[in-house]
Amino acid sequence: MTSVSACASDDDFPIPRESQIVGLWKNSGGDWIDFKKGGTGTISAGAQLQLSSLVKESEAKEVCEFSWGVDTVPAGGSKWISLTFKEGQCGSKLGSSGLNYYYGDPSNELLLANPVEFPDPDEVYSHSTAAP
Repeated sequence: MTSVSACASDDDFPIPRESQIVGLWKNSGGDWIDFKKGGTGTISAGAQLQLSSLVKESEAKEVCEFSWGVDTVPAGGSKWISLTFKEGQCGSKLGSSGLNYYYGDPSNELLLANPVEFPDPDEVYSHSTAAP
């Protein structure tokens, strides 16, 4: 099992390039996020619910579009992959959010996860070659 931890600086986790982020990412539960070149993407309903505990299941869309970039976390300090949703497009509570990035131990594989200190295994996304 790959382990991740958010307790590290940008020196420990080099900032990923766009080419490392673009593509389909899935978690162990089958939820997915698809990052497109140029800063757009789509996200599944399950992944929307994971991004914000304020989103109700009835508000989540089957597939929702977003724009993305590598930005500074709003609280300051480190970088994350920011996701921005048009107002009301994916429910009333999902406007801006983001994913922390990690490098798995011992694989050094780039992973994305909800912005919490110790993400649950089903909140960790890895690159996938399967279709959404």
